[in-house]
Amino acid sequence: MVKKLALVAICLAYPSAYAMAQDAKAVIASAQKALGDPKAITYSGSARDVSFQQCGANATQMNCQGTHDPMRPINNYVRVIDITAPTSRHTGGTNNIGAGGSTTVAPGTFFAQVTPQQADPSQPWANSLELYLTPWGFLKGAAEHNATVSRRRVDGRNYNVLTWSPAVKAPSGKSYTINGYVSDAGTVDRVETWLGENIMGDMHILATYSGWKDFGGGAMAPSKIVQTRGGWPFFEVDVTSARANPADAATLAPAPAPPAGRGGAPAGGPPPAGAAGGRGAAPAPPALTVTTEKLGDGLYRLTTGAGSYDSIVVEFKDYIMLLEAGQSEARALAYIAEAKKLVPNKPIRYVLNTHPHSDHTGGLPALVAEGSTIVTQKNNEVFFERALNTPRTLLTDTLARNPKKAKIEAVSQKKVYSDGTRTIELYHVSPVPHSNGLMVAYIPKEKILFQGDFSLPAPGQPGNDHVKALVPILEKLKLDFDRYINVHTSATPQTKAELWKAAGR
Repeated sequence: MVKKLALVAICLAYPSAYAMAQDAKAVIASAQKALGDPKAITYSGSARDVSFQQCGANATQMNCQGTHDPMRPINNYVRVIDITAPTSRHTGGTNNIGAGGSTTVAPGTFFAQVTPQQADPSQPWANSLELYLTPWGFLKGAAEHNATVSRRRVDGRNYNVLTWSPAVKAPSGKSYTINGYVSDAGTVDRVETWLGENIMGDMHILATYSGWKDFGGGAMAPSKIVQTRGGWPFFEVDVTSARANPADAATLAPAPAPPAGRGGAPAGGPPPAGAAGGRGAAPAPPALTVTTEKLGDGLYRLTTGAGSYDSIVVEFKDYIMLLEAGQSEARALAYIAEAKKLVPNKPIRYVLNTHPHSDHTGGLPALVAEGSTIVTQKNNEVFFERALNTPRTLLTDTLARNPKKAKIEAVSQKKVYSDGTRTIELYHVSPVPHSNGLMVAYIPKEKILFQGDFSLPAPGQPGNDHVKALVPILEKLKLDFDRYINVHTSATPQTKAELWKAAGR
């Protein structure tokens, strides 16, 4: 009897699933028709982008105003999407600061692409999703991947929502999902997906398309494109012209020539920013060997050698404070183990984050799993609250295996941690170009200043604008320090005198 009931249930469910598939095909066909069913499309205008967890310092705005604020302007922006290949390329002109701590503004070229190989939905989702987030790429994927359809209301409008999954799986084994919101007029107004990211968890990626119109010759395109990641601004386009089935599609938005003496096209455009993206099995990184330098009683600097992101272990009467989380999960776990070895039987109650850039946050999920409270500048509070309390179903990292709610302790301008014997003073340093949420740690007993990203120049070279911005702030604070320790490890110990010299003092 039970078997018969199960068979009846399956038979009843099958027509429903079949009807949904049939309805989805009708919605796809209607949307493709509404968009003119092009084989390729190009559009141009102006754009803005930002590297994830960064501020887009540029010629018009040098100082960070907030998370992803400002964004970097991209002039003479052009994108071409070949639906049949499939492939996508976009390019434009920039006028931004350079890499590696430079604050010198220079002309440059934005370029990003999804190659036909990357567009294969069995390949890493992080590499292909920029194609499938477009209305045309989404519909192609929906037609080829047994999309289903449902009805939803968003922002006061009713939509047919098409849903499909690429063949590639997330590291957790879970399927990725991509949804496209098709209006009753047939336009694709929203496309969303999720990608595993070490700080953002199941990071929500949303592209919205508005102001749809015929730009001439049947070229239906949106006038405004906005992409957010984790709810934060990431990429925007104001479209001023579009063409359907351009005869010169193959030569539009070409990759810039590589720098002299180097092969390959330069990377560019919206990066996945540490996203896991369903990569195949990668070789395990070499094991990290932690070296300890004793700075004082219950005070230790942890490093893994050249290229390290150093942390400081501070012992208090009842707990440990870790200054910085070690850049990656692997280094964070190594530092946690070393801290427990150096100071046994005390919890790591606090971990200081000097600022919220991705190379300074990668180890934080491991500390959240440890139960530590993140101490950060108040301007970063909302970012961390959102990011670290997002589900992590696409990941297999320490926090995904041991989920805990992130605890955030925000500092406005100054905060002192003390137990009568050990004291740590934290200060917000502002204004500086790099971030509006930067803090330094001052350890008065040993006269140490600990900071992130205010790196000293090579001998004989002047300090950059970051260093020159820091020194007047420290002068005003009147901090009496001798040792100058950077999160980015230095080959030899550095001093206040070297910092002052680099700033021209």
